[in-house]
Amino acid sequence: MSTSGSAPARRRAIVVGGGIAGLLAARVLTRHFERVTILDRDLLPAGPDPRAGAPQSHHVHVLLTRGWRIMSELFPDLGPALAAAGAHEIDWLDDVAWHTPFGEAPRVPSQLRSRACTRGLLEYLAREALIADARVRVHSGVEVTGLQAQGERIVGVQVHRRSGAPELADDDLRADLVVDASGRASKAPTWLAALGYPEPPETVIDAQLGYATRLYELTARPDWKVLYAMGKPGKNPRGGVVYPVEGGRHIVTLVGYGGTFPPVDEAGFLEFAGALETPALRDALVGAVPCSAIHGYRKTENRLRHYEKLRRWPAGLVVLGDAACALNPVYGQGMSVAAVAATVLDAALRARPEQPLGLRFQKRLAAGNLAAFMTASSDDLRWPGTTGKVSPGLKLMHRLVDRIFAAATRSPEIHLRLVEVLHLMRPSHALFHPSVLRRALLRR
Repeated sequence: MSTSGSAPARRRAIVVGGGIAGLLAARVLTRHFERVTILDRDLLPAGPDPRAGAPQSHHVHVLLTRGWRIMSELFPDLGPALAAAGAHEIDWLDDVAWHTPFGEAPRVPSQLRSRACTRGLLEYLAREALIADARVRVHSGVEVTGLQAQGERIVGVQVHRRSGAPELADDDLRADLVVDASGRASKAPTWLAALGYPEPPETVIDAQLGYATRLYELTARPDWKVLYAMGKPGKNPRGGVVYPVEGGRHIVTLVGYGGTFPPVDEAGFLEFAGALETPALRDALVGAVPCSAIHGYRKTENRLRHYEKLRRWPAGLVVLGDAACALNPVYGQGMSVAAVAATVLDAALRARPEQPLGLRFQKRLAAGNLAAFMTASSDDLRWPGTTGKVSPGLKLMHRLVDRIFAAATRSPEIHLRLVEVLHLMRPSHALFHPSVLRRALLRR
């Protein structure tokens, strides 16, 4: 590994992937580089539509409070643009009917807020803001197939242009920093292996979870903006969410664990909705008008690539977002974890400008990724059929968390603390503060 030497020139940076993680990284890079080039293998849509390379775009994408605050800071005009497009502001305590396995959580006003919209709209507005910056270039239909290296340093990328993609000059493929934000399908391990570097070890936890999603116009006027119905481990592996998006529509996503996949035909979809622990979701669909086909999705495993454990790593390359830590989307952490990664990238570029980025960034990123990964994967391990290594004491931890969840249905204060942790506003250990544990353990 080479992490010493002269300061990087910081003239050009390349971002592989034009999804949320790539857009956030590119925005940060504009603070440090003269030119930032985004390369995406898809032909990017001209409007707020799902990308072909992101099939999960059709499903609910929750923007947690911390992620929203970071994105609002990076893109100051994003909030007004979303509001103008019809995205709803959500108070994650007061506006959410949350049906837990222990009852419905209390609804009280809070400052835990963000915007609710389709992922397509969020990506489109962020991409348009970047394109307006003369330092940023976005090339679609360009698939990165490898890395260019000089010694122990990455100096660019190798690409394959898809049909219809514009020609790229050699200069467009050279960079002082390459950021891989290409998502779950990242080929970074293969790229590194081709250069003689070891592939990273991985931790994979898979709850065999599947989605089915449809857009609706609701005829009912519920007293909530978001409805979230959780499954019940050991009893009912079905859950679902109703989520408001632009255009007066709602995304309805049904979730099934352990291979209990929700059907993608209309009758089966509605039957599955009626089999949830609460009838509230099925009731909301009475008289609702479908606005789309039903889309399924099943690639939902938690996959943590331990780049931080490698002893050799080339300077001038970083990997972030789902390319480094892909989480079960049911917990809604992905976009916000990507936003946190962008702040880590910004801090790393500021902290030691005399050294090129590389393994030190991966080590800094890994700590935050691990916390989110543990939250998602430990909950997935509740479900029969989940594959992956079980940590010692996990069953005891599940029982303790259940007591906290049960207490949250009685106490607005504990509910607030729980949602603060889930929205990445507090660390996980904040749930185990003595004041929380005392109230959770003293009452059943």
